[in-house]
Amino acid sequence: MSGFFSRTNRDMQYIFKSSSKLNKKQLKRKKRGISSLIGILLVIIELIISILFTYEIIKLNIFPLKYLVMFIIVIILLLLYNFTSQFTKSRGIGKFLSILVSMLLVFGYLVGSKINWTLQGITSNITKTDSIHLVVVKEDAASSIADTLNYTYGYNSQHDGDLPVKAIEKINSENNISLNTKTYDNWEQITAALYENNEIQLIAINSNIYKTLLEENEGFGTKTRILDTITITTKVAVEKGEVKQKGDCFVMYISGNDEYGTISDTGRSDVNILAVINPETRQVMLISTPRDYYINISRPDSSGKMITGLDKLTHAGNAGTKYSMEALSNLFGVDIDYFFKVNFDGCVNIIDALGGITIFSDVDFINGTDAAPERYHFVKGANECDGAKALAFVREREAFLAGDLQRGKNQQAAISAMIEKATSPAILTNYSAILDAVSDMMYTNMPTESIQQLIKDQLSDSTPWNVQSYSLTFMNEANYIKPLQVYGGSGWACLPDYDSVNMAIKLIQKTQNDEIFNVDEVVQELENLEDSTNNTPSAN
Repeated sequence: MSGFFSRTNRDMQYIFKSSSKLNKKQLKRKKRGISSLIGILLVIIELIISILFTYEIIKLNIFPLKYLVMFIIVIILLLLYNFTSQFTKSRGIGKFLSILVSMLLVFGYLVGSKINWTLQGITSNITKTDSIHLVVVKEDAASSIADTLNYTYGYNSQHDGDLPVKAIEKINSENNISLNTKTYDNWEQITAALYENNEIQLIAINSNIYKTLLEENEGFGTKTRILDTITITTKVAVEKGEVKQKGDCFVMYISGNDEYGTISDTGRSDVNILAVINPETRQVMLISTPRDYYINISRPDSSGKMITGLDKLTHAGNAGTKYSMEALSNLFGVDIDYFFKVNFDGCVNIIDALGGITIFSDVDFINGTDAAPERYHFVKGANECDGAKALAFVREREAFLAGDLQRGKNQQAAISAMIEKATSPAILTNYSAILDAVSDMMYTNMPTESIQQLIKDQLSDSTPWNVQSYSLTFMNEANYIKPLQVYGGSGWACLPDYDSVNMAIKLIQKTQNDEIFNVDEVVQELENLEDSTNNTPSAN
């Protein structure tokens, strides 16, 4: 080898000499020297790219140590071969390998950078955009905000937070005026003031509350129209959860927001699932709670004072994700470590990026147009779904006698299908589209380190996850219209079946206690045990 080094050194002496002054042998040596120099430059470029790639992979921190060591060893061996080959007759092979390796490493570096960027994006502070609708009676002649500057604006100071005030302040600032305003304590008063006694000519209302009024205030939708919408954009600090030790069980709240577009921290939650995840046993327990469960929820009023009372679970999300977590934590008596929130756009985009999913339905049905513009026929058994079809599957509830209960089961089935697809090798083929899909359509307070550890565990152990699901039920009663103590008015709600709540608590505890089980067998066993206990004659 030393001979080749010496010869190459002599060859390179001719590189910068004029070819016209060299004989045939010297020209050959010059050509060989140029070839070696190009090869060495390629190896230097490969070295720089290798360092960048290694740094990015180490920073990414998702590969088990054994794989990381293997990567580094292979990179070093290739570098050594490609370098030494430039001093042998194999310099052509070395150049080819150096170019090929550099291209692969650049690709790997870009992938690693994108994953790092996405992880930081979904776990960092988010931009919250709230919408405040300006609502007038349907026959009002106004066509823009400019036509309403002499109107009296009304808003609910007790049940709509401070967003209407911010919207009014924004209009005042932009038009250099001071609008006439009137405040009310409940929605019955404010709607009557608008279209019955003409005390006010316009209502400023949070878009989330507006949707609730459409559902629960008879006639509101037919008597009014949205004149315009004011948007308020603020930064929301995401308070990170604690980093768990490797293998520790944790509880995650999965929230599905009934919104389209960029994800927001506030808004009614149509999907309310607790995922109890035990990485040690590979057991996942999904607990679904109906959106209209009538339970204690809380929210801050405009002064920051907490208002607590019985209301629908879905309304807890209007004040922010943490209030939904708080309501479910109190219901089950369990600490919730993290949340994962996704909106409707996110659901569609993620599933499409995964290349579709296979959802197993336990019922045969056709969705209505409320769930999706297109009507799909879902068969009992396997259903191949793209994003739009999967969204129709998880949103439909009118087609079932069980309503929200069946919808909860469908949501669990879709999540199970997504977990199965996301933990399969198929995810590698669509990594870029998946990362693009999740970057703006979901966010979580799960620390980046914990997400990295989960990925690392999955790469080191491909044992399938045992995903089980359980849906809470509610009591049948004659009157489902309940007073909504936190957001005002009254609306359709369902009383919790606390037998099913207690069953869910037991399933959560079993998962946390490292037990591996089939939920149907456990439920049957516990019900039989309870029946036998209730039927045991008492001692006299």
